[in-house]
This record gives sequence, C-alpha cells and structure tokens, in this order.
Amino acid sequence: GIILLSLTLTSAWIYDDFSSGVLDSFRWEVRQDVEGQPLMDENGIINEGGNYVFHTKQNSIGDRRTYLFPKLNFTTGDTIEYDFNVVSKEGHYGQMVLLTGSQYIRIGIMGYNNGVQGYDELGTSHVKFEFQQNNLHIVRTAPSGLVLIDNLFLNNANGNYQLYIGSFSGHNGRTHIDYDNFTLTKCKFVPLRNSSICLDKI
Repeated sequence: GIILLSLTLTSAWIYDDFSSGVLDSFRWEVRQDVEGQPLMDENGIINEGGNYVFHTKQNSIGDRRTYLFPKLNFTTGDTIEYDFNVVSKEGHYGQMVLLTGSQYIRIGIMGYNNGVQGYDELGTSHVKFEFQQNNLHIVRTAPSGLVLIDNLFLNNANGNYQLYIGSFSGHNGRTHIDYDNFTLTKCKFVPLRNSSICLDKI
C-alpha cells in the first residue's frame, strides 16, 4: 500500500526586530483600520531604552487605530509570533489583529473595550498565530503569565490570509503600545504529500 507521511520542517527566523532603526518597506506597510478610523498620533520606529521597536501612541482622547501590515500571504503551515508592550493605557484601548483575505474577522483582542477583552495588563505580551488546515491556532501569553488559547475555524482549507496587527484607542481612550521581535515560519502545504515545505527566508 501507499504510506503518506505528514512532515513539517520548521525553521523559524526573525522576520523583523527593527534593529535597523527604520521601517522596512519591503516587509511592512502602516495602515488604517479597514473601517477608516484615522491613524494614532504617533507611529514608527523609535529607540525605547536602547532597543528599536515599532511604536504606536495616542496622546489625545479619540477613536484611532494604527496597524502594522506584514506584506505576506499566510496559509496552512505558516506561523508568526511577536511581542507587544503596553506602556500606558487609559479608557477604551487595546491591541488586536484583523484577519483578512479568504475570511474577515477581528481576533486576538486584549485590553478594555466595553469591558475587559481577553486581559487588561501593562507590560509585555507574546502572541503566536499558527495557520493549520481549517483552523487558526492562537496562543497569547500575558505579562502576568496568563495563557489564553483560541482556535478559529477557517472556512477555506489552505486559503490565503493577511494580518493587520495593531493598536487602538476608543472614544475615551489613550494608549502607548510598542511591537518587537517578529518571527516567522513560512511554509507551503502540499496536499498530495500531506505535508508542508518550509522556507529558510524570504
């Protein structure tokens, strides 16, 4: 008989830690929300305590959103991880991701938006998105050590998706959130082999 092997060769690498001190336009775009809310007062690469980060900050109270958009299509076998640091917060604010492409939904929300969403903490969180067949596996680790795990059904098996990764302040909110240490495993799922081939770099 025929034996099918399911094998994924994983080789995560740093997609961007912003150590160059400038935003790499080959890798990123800064975008507004698809609903059209204006960008936050501040966004861009800055040096925070000797380390370059992607910085977002809303100084005045207002409904604002800034997204860091990786110029990638994600599909089965791909994984992206990153850290974000909530330096300050007031009123309605948060960090969230928009899944677009084959499906549209808001995912991975943390902060306060008409109540606590996920968790509401100052400090550095770690987020991991793993694209599986018909499933997006999301793991979020809060500064306190709280781990939240979610699984989102993906309507399109092995579909193509994009991610808007960003910060928001609500109608009575202000916040300062920085992003760093994006790592990536980029794979191509091969249905006939029932396996994924992962790249070392792009």
